[in-house]
Amino acid sequence: MLAGTVILHTVADAWWPATVLLFLGRWPWLLPGIPVLLLALVLVHRRAIVTTIAAGLVGLFGILDFAPGYGRFFADANATREVRVITYNIGGTLTAPMSLVAMMTDWEPDILAVQECGESSVELLRGMRKYNHDVGVTCLFTKFQIVRVDSLRREAFRNDSAAAWVKRYRLKGPDGEFDFTNVHLVTPRTGFEALTGERDDATSTVAASRDLESQIARRWVDGGPGPRLVAGDFNMPTESAIYQRHWSSMSNGFARAGMGFGYSRRAGWIQLRIDHVLADDGWVVQSARLLPDYGSDHRPMMVDVALRAK
Repeated sequence: MLAGTVILHTVADAWWPATVLLFLGRWPWLLPGIPVLLLALVLVHRRAIVTTIAAGLVGLFGILDFAPGYGRFFADANATREVRVITYNIGGTLTAPMSLVAMMTDWEPDILAVQECGESSVELLRGMRKYNHDVGVTCLFTKFQIVRVDSLRREAFRNDSAAAWVKRYRLKGPDGEFDFTNVHLVTPRTGFEALTGERDDATSTVAASRDLESQIARRWVDGGPGPRLVAGDFNMPTESAIYQRHWSSMSNGFARAGMGFGYSRRAGWIQLRIDHVLADDGWVVQSARLLPDYGSDHRPMMVDVALRAK
């Protein structure tokens, strides 16, 4: 268990076998410990019980990435009014487009960042008059004034296989202007599919492309004056070496103030937290939660943040 945790947190997305493990479901990692614990309980072997429980805790936090939610107890009481951000990859077309309007009504976000916008869903949101919007492959709906929109040209990635969409907004809220970037980074899926062929280095090749993509995207995020928020489908968990290299300097909303596993992407028994809301030092993360299923293979991630008091 400890070895698996070390591998996930050090070489995942840097060494292809570890990358495969990173994107597999996490629950099977804990299965070997169940019969060991049951046997220890039957035999009343205290040392084995303690060892198994300790290994289980390592697995819970190190492999399953359980978030204890302690950050919400250290939120800055002097921060400004909360800004509610939801990021949601709707996969092009929701099974029930009206559910998107229901989500907006239920949770009243100040900012909704959508990836893989679909025409039917977008048209419904256009009718919500309280929201300003910018529509494309990624979409933004916000109660705040959109001062400026800057799109990162896809040619900047210098890679024909790159599929990232990165769009930075300058928004004007009640406490001043700030930057908000909506991102949809490339999936590692093509690397895994190539493994079924003759190229065993395919995952590493795709990882190198994804690393360059995150490097360029983060540089674009930092190009605005700030303070900065970033939200979207990163297509990587926080343990990824790519995530750690380029995004870990920002506060991760769910890791900081969420409670539970926060698995936002489901593919059968594989569940991962790859949708994130990030904040720089100008913000305080107040709370975070994974919202219910509204009809996509992703679930919406909601984070409440507030500008730090000056």
